[in-house]
Parts: sequence; C-alpha cells; structure tokens
Amino acid sequence: MPRVLNTLREMPTPPRSKAPPIALSFIVPMYNESKRVAASLREIAHYLDQQPYESEIVLVDDGSSDDTAAIVQEAAGAINLPVRLLRYSPNRGKGFALKVGFEAARGEVLVFSDCDLSTPVEELSRLLSALEDADIAIGTRKAPGAKLVRRQPRLRESLGVVFTLIVRVLIASVSDATCGFKGFNRAVGKELFSLQRIEDWSFDAELLFNARRRGHRVVEIPVRWEDRDGTKVKLPRDIVVTLMGIVKIRVYDFLGYYKKPLPVGDFSETDIGKIGRAACRERG
Repeated sequence: MPRVLNTLREMPTPPRSKAPPIALSFIVPMYNESKRVAASLREIAHYLDQQPYESEIVLVDDGSSDDTAAIVQEAAGAINLPVRLLRYSPNRGKGFALKVGFEAARGEVLVFSDCDLSTPVEELSRLLSALEDADIAIGTRKAPGAKLVRRQPRLRESLGVVFTLIVRVLIASVSDATCGFKGFNRAVGKELFSLQRIEDWSFDAELLFNARRRGHRVVEIPVRWEDRDGTKVKLPRDIVVTLMGIVKIRVYDFLGYYKKPLPVGDFSETDIGKIGRAACRERG
C-alpha cells in the first residue's frame, strides 16, 4: 500500500463541515453500459467499502445514448461511498472520458478500470503496493504471473499483440499497453491526463509516451483477467484508428503540443453522497 494511504488513514477525523481526505479515486469510463454498470458499481463499492482508507468512485458517462446515467444514479443511492457521475455530450471516446475523470478526481492515488471489470477490482491491492515505489503501475496480461481466465477472440488478441509491439518499438517498452487497469500517484496522473490529446483507444500509448518523456517510473503488475462480452472495439475500424494514434503522438510531439496542458472543457457533475442525496453543478 502506498505511504499516502497509510498517512491518510492515520489522520484525525475532520469536523463535520469538512469532507474527509480522499486516499483513492477509482475512475470508470462508460459508454452505453446500461446492462452491466449497476452490477459493476456494486462490486467496486463492496470491495472499497471494506478497505481502511477513504475512497470515491468516479463514473464518467462518455455521451451514452442509453439509460446508463439513470441506472448509475439509482444504484448509487444504496452505496455507502461517495459516487460521482460526470457527463458530457456527444460521445468522444475512452481517452477523453478518462481525461475528464482525472481532471475531477480528488484522490491521492488515481486508478482507472474498464466498466466490465475484466480485471477484478480485488487486483487493486497489487497496484497500490506497486505504487509504493513507482509513479505509475499498469496491469499486464502478458507477464509471468498473469492469469487469463478467458482469452479474447484470436483476432482481437493478435491485433493487441501487434499494437503492443509497435508501442514497444516507438513509444515505451511494456509487455501490455492496452490492459484497462492502471494506477497513478496523484501528481503524475493529473499531469499526464492534462496533456492528453488523443480521445480514442490509442490513448494508452500517448500516456506511456509522455510518462517516458518525463522520466516517470512505470512498473507492470501481472493481473487476473477475463474477457467479457459486450466489447466496444469495432474491427477493422479501430485497427486503423489506433495505428493513426501512434502517428498522431509523434506529430503532436514534434509540434510541441505536449509542452502545455490541453483544457478539458465543460462537463456536468452529480455528487451522490453517503446519505444518498445528489447535488448537481456545472463545471467549465
């Protein structure tokens, strides 16, 4: 467990008028996840509620066209943790959803996970332990010690391997660039996502590129992983999109775009506290 979590655990309870310190923000991007978001939210909350540190769940609705947001608000009312729903329209992509989530996150440690929980939330403890001595901890399905309960379809898995090989040659030397389970110490996560420009599936490569350029220490953590039905990846369209993302990273770097943050813009926020009351406000 990172020292910051122990530190916050030992802090005295603040007055009622002030919110307690938040050790961990668990960030989940969502797009048309009405069929599974309630179950995933309950699973995340059940695990976090048993931990000795204060945490929040940050759900980012990436312009869904179904009733994802309504289901989140209904399910969150029964959860004994702060749950925050961030929304904007239209759909922008997973990379942009996480940029919004990291902008709003209050935690000293920031973790993101896919909504389908292909990597179980219980693997969080391994990321937190790794962040004791690193700036960034990323889950990997490819390193010794990883456990694949159910593999991806062969074509998707092969394409992931090819993409990771390209990332290793041109971006950063990692075994698994696209695993949707990554953790950051606050300052590093805020910095990297403030620079984020790529909104689609290739955002992982951009993160790793900027992390390497800034000298941040990245460690890979073997995780348990299980392919889930309902993927939003569309072949072959997303093959072209992700490969173009690699080109964009190099162009953006050449043009000096990564020298300053890119503002996230407007989004709406709904805070659902422990007593189950929501308050909405606009952010710009």
